[in-house]
Amino acid sequence: MEIIKNNKGQTLLEMVFAIGILIMVVTAILALSTSSIFGQKGSESQITANSLAREGIEVVRNIRDSNWLAGQAWDAGLVGPGSGLSSITAIPVFDHLANSWVLDFSADESTTVNIFGGVYNQQKVGVPVQGLTTPFRRLLTLYSICQLANGSQHQSIDCGADKKVGIKVEAAVNWLERGQPHQIKLESLLYDWK
Repeated sequence: MEIIKNNKGQTLLEMVFAIGILIMVVTAILALSTSSIFGQKGSESQITANSLAREGIEVVRNIRDSNWLAGQAWDAGLVGPGSGLSSITAIPVFDHLANSWVLDFSADESTTVNIFGGVYNQQKVGVPVQGLTTPFRRLLTLYSICQLANGSQHQSIDCGADKKVGIKVEAAVNWLERGQPHQIKLESLLYDWK
């Protein structure tokens, strides 16, 4: 007795399965690549935002140290005019002509950080924007560290009759990425000591 084998349908079925497996593998590779690219972009944004927040704190530290070297009050330029929230919120602005940093206290909310010539910078409120706009917005908040007569300390907008011994600097950087809001907030305590 002779058995007749018909393999024509089997070859077609094997080819359909092979193509299906190949499509699944290619789809998985593309999904992994896309996820990796979005993750890399998210990490890059977090690193940039963290660096901008650290830079804001370093600007305040630099102004304090420069005041000491110039023989000025240690907090000169670190307190805004007026009172309330407008006297403690600022943006750091690099003055290219004077080659120094200043704090612009006219900003009550974070303003856009621009990039010009590879350098990130913020413009004073009302000054035309130079360079490309980035998704990042930065705002510094400077609270007074006050010392009571008994030696205990507290943070406030204004020390009043208490002795001002330092500044708490909060640097907040906000940005939107893929429609989702993100924020990095760093803080540092800077004291009047030499």
